[in-house]
Amino acid sequence: MEHGQVVHHGSKYDIFERPATVSVAQITGCKNFSQVIVQSSQEVEAVDWGCKLQIIAPIPTEITHIGIRAHHLQFTLDPTATNTFPCWLARTSETPHRVTLFLKLNSPVNDLQDYHLQAEVFKEKWELIKDQPFPWYVRLEPLSLILLSEKLLEQW
Repeated sequence: MEHGQVVHHGSKYDIFERPATVSVAQITGCKNFSQVIVQSSQEVEAVDWGCKLQIIAPIPTEITHIGIRAHHLQFTLDPTATNTFPCWLARTSETPHRVTLFLKLNSPVNDLQDYHLQAEVFKEKWELIKDQPFPWYVRLEPLSLILLSEKLLEQW
């Protein structure tokens, strides 16, 4: 519900995997959003992240944003993989079992607030990557990208 209207209904799985709007994605815990400009039937420009992304699913005409959950970002040693970008670490935040990494794509950070994406990794993974030289490479797996509209569509 949002402002007294149903904004998404379905199974818990459907709502978490394919939220209908940016606000539904936020409520379900998604941390990473960017406005998009559709470039072609299989590519969008993520304006806020400063990158172009290959999309596997058909791109709906009403798409305004793209999202990806923090635990879906993948660190890789292959900079040539689809949707892979160099990144630098702005800062971290730790919990007993996980570390949130605040990452800037395509150029070094200027300060602690200079980041594009949040990645969430278990501490074991953090121990493997934390001392690696920059840039690191992060992959935004096409199947993990969430295509979103800004507002409720008249579908209900």
